Amino acid sequence: MRKKLMTIAAVLVIVVLLCVFIVVSIRYSRRTEPPVPPEEIETVPISGDISSVDVPPAVVPEITESVSSADVSGDTHTLPRSRLAEDKDGTFIVIDKSDFTMEIFRDGHTVGQYGIAVGKNTGDKQRVGDMRTPEGEFPIVQIQNASKWTRDFKDGKGPTRGAYGPYFIRLGTPGWTGIGIHGTHAPDSIGTNVTEGCIRLSNENVQALRKMVKVGDRVVIRR
Repeated sequence: MRKKLMTIAAVLVIVVLLCVFIVVSIRYSRRTEPPVPPEEIETVPISGDISSVDVPPAVVPEITESVSSADVSGDTHTLPRSRLAEDKDGTFIVIDKSDFTMEIFRDGHTVGQYGIAVGKNTGDKQRVGDMRTPEGEFPIVQIQNASKWTRDFKDGKGPTRGAYGPYFIRLGTPGWTGIGIHGTHAPDSIGTNVTEGCIRLSNENVQALRKMVKVGDRVVIRR
């Protein structure tokens, strides 16, 4: 009986040893296998070269007619006259530089038409100081009381009070500041190319215009 117990014990020891050997062998074989590479992730390459990016050149803002303002950008797309005349909602101002006229549309109807003066030189504005009135579609961004503003026209008379009339209706013109619609101390200049880029009305007409427009209304200036 004792001999059988010893035999069974020996067998159990052998079985345990075999189990241990198998476990160690499996672990060792796993450690020697090459690691599995991580899943490859596709990325979009990012280039640091921006030389091909179409970036508009910097433009020095112009202070026209001695009026300072922060530049406010606007849409320069010009709408056809028919589109403006047929618009049933809102107010538009259409300025024809060649005819020296301003026409105000409201809800598809003409509500006013005035004579104007524009830039000394014809064509669209190209650079600071070129004395041209910009062409395109621009928003009204501010309406200011200009009754106390002065302007020195370098004619030996010194600063002229009331040079801008009672109101200055400022436009958001990309690249240029100080462009607007205003009155004048010289009503005889209406119908001529005389300004540094602004649109000039008689004082009576700019007062009437002030009652018809508001900030956000669009102004179309065409050649």
